[in-house]
Amino acid sequence: MHTILVVDDFASIRQVVAETLHRHGFKTEEARDGNDALEKLKNGSLEIDLILSDFNMPNLDGLGLLRAVKGDPKLKKYPFILLTSEQDTEKKRLAKEAGLDAWIQKPYKIENFIGMINYTINKK
Repeated sequence: MHTILVVDDFASIRQVVAETLHRHGFKTEEARDGNDALEKLKNGSLEIDLILSDFNMPNLDGLGLLRAVKGDPKLKKYPFILLTSEQDTEKKRLAKEAGLDAWIQKPYKIENFIGMINYTINKK
């Protein structure tokens, strides 16, 4: 069973995403923003298969988290998906340059969402 780190500053969104993932056979861990996620990843207590993060968050946003993860030799192995309502093409370009695996636009169709997660986990 694969485990996904769900990073979002809204607890209600983390809960909805986690419930959807659980229904499709995934386990989840949660982080409230990029700093929280980095702290959990760096202390080594999490065993995850993918990072699923919002883009717009306080403290450390999704792009900052992506850059920190892909810039760390111990963390860069993790596939990274941004799940966001953000539509700015420049932000998408910057994320792709930073090593993003996939960009999922909110609102999303559950089949497409789960399909993209499975594809991203299995291509590593």
